[in-house]
Amino acid sequence: MRKVEDIMPNMRELGRVLVKYSMIERRAFDFGVGMDLYPAEIHTISVIDRMGPSGVNDIALESGVTKGAVSQLVTKLVKKGLLEKESDPENGARVIVKLTSLGKKASENHHNFHLEHDQVFINYLRSLDDNELRMFDDLCVEMNKWMDNYSK
Repeated sequence: MRKVEDIMPNMRELGRVLVKYSMIERRAFDFGVGMDLYPAEIHTISVIDRMGPSGVNDIALESGVTKGAVSQLVTKLVKKGLLEKESDPENGARVIVKLTSLGKKASENHHNFHLEHDQVFINYLRSLDDNELRMFDDLCVEMNKWMDNYSK
């Protein structure tokens, strides 16, 4: 096993990536719908687009954030005309969240934005062999667990 000192350059590089990501997470973008959306907002819209009409609990699980955070985002996005809420016909106490046509447009534009802006990294991942891609996936899973420890 390597010494901690041996992996510190790798940890510093990862730290730089996380700082850049954190800075991007604070910037709003217009995804072609005439209003700026923060990453948390557009990613919530994208989750709902991918999952279809869903409850807040399901959105929270898929997004990796709390139900309270999703509930707040949904309220904002309903006011912006990107989402709508309706009662679940099978369970009147449950609310179903779905995209409006404007929300669908934002989601599609967001997807296209990433296809364009992330092309180099997407192509890098596509070039990995099966073993390398599994290692990347394992690394992401372990980093996710690592970050979960900060939430405790």
